Amino acid sequence: MMTTLTDLKLLDLATTYHTPLYIFEEAMIRCRCNDLKNAIQYKNTRIRYACKALTLQAILKIIQQEGLWIDASSLNEVHRALRAGFIPEEIYYTGEGATREVYQELVKRNILINCTSSDQIRLLGTISARTVCSIRVNPGEGHGETNKTNTGGPSSKHGIYFDQVPEARTLAKECGIKIIGVHSHIGSGTDLDHWLKIKDKTLDIARDFEDLQFVNLGGGLPVVYNPESDRPMPLNEWGSTLSASMEAFSRELGKDISLHIEPGRYIVAESGTLIAEVQAVKSTPSYHFVIVNTGLNHNIRPAMYGSYHPIRFIAGDGRQMDGKRHYVVAGYLCESGDVFTVKNDGTLAPREFPILKVGDLMVMGCVGAYCHSMKSEYNSMNLPASILITQAGKATVIERRGTLNDIMRRELEAYSEGR
Repeated sequence: MMTTLTDLKLLDLATTYHTPLYIFEEAMIRCRCNDLKNAIQYKNTRIRYACKALTLQAILKIIQQEGLWIDASSLNEVHRALRAGFIPEEIYYTGEGATREVYQELVKRNILINCTSSDQIRLLGTISARTVCSIRVNPGEGHGETNKTNTGGPSSKHGIYFDQVPEARTLAKECGIKIIGVHSHIGSGTDLDHWLKIKDKTLDIARDFEDLQFVNLGGGLPVVYNPESDRPMPLNEWGSTLSASMEAFSRELGKDISLHIEPGRYIVAESGTLIAEVQAVKSTPSYHFVIVNTGLNHNIRPAMYGSYHPIRFIAGDGRQMDGKRHYVVAGYLCESGDVFTVKNDGTLAPREFPILKVGDLMVMGCVGAYCHSMKSEYNSMNLPASILITQAGKATVIERRGTLNDIMRRELEAYSEGR
């Protein structure tokens, strides 16, 4: 979904705050939070926001106000959640890597750890006997737009492979650890049938844990980036089926088992817009290129995954835009792969736009998830500012634009000119 902001508003924001610029809309985030809360009727449900999707403090505060909890992937994400107002009991830690120092800090703060390997269970046992954890299970199959977004199956690094779960359960008992939760997550864009299939596999595994308190069925809810090919999750059917399954599962076990889900991109993807200015229009014998003053340093998903993002242009000079031409939309970095209009395999995929000129404004939609959070200072480019459009329609700066001093600060602190 593209932004709900008018062209005049976008031009005004570009003039006021300059480009490139991230824009996030509070109303969309709250809408998606409520969509999820309304879809699942099962009373004992906890929605955890996978904050790696977008970790800005202003966004986390909105999530906290909506009553969601947090799934964190690093100790710094834990600290950012705490700073935003979440309490330790509301934070869940899932990380593929683990160090003694990180686990000691998590245990000290009473953060629930989701172990993704037997080695992590063993490490946790040496730090705190008589503790609890959950485990992440690889159910043997996955789903994702590409292999890079697939988080299940034999080719995925994530989780404990399903046929090794009995060994992990035995190890936990030897370490004095109670496994109170079972988690699986198979990747992004998962359709309903696949989602429900993995749900059944996860419940089959979870029923063998005597101390079970919750089942975490992960995230992966689809977002419609491309209306011509992407399909949304039928949320009501999804929620009803999950609710019925969990009701039956709790009756079977004779206790109230909590359902956890952890969508990240579904909550924030559509809230984000990236605007940039056309800086050059040029051609080769094969393609017309339009160069904008942003790049893979501000949205790496097309370059990394071949991901599609909706793009349109607004006339910078107020003219009536007319004509038609197929353009490859490319970034300003000294990098051949810095292109936004590509296929899944990375080949160029020109799109039709009106005739474009220098000074026109590019509007790229659905950049709320895994764009800002994966940004970089490649080519020593300053990071964009981030603007939040509140529910009242007010624009407020939630992250200032970067500077050269920001880029060099750690160097200057480490090596003074007098050395």
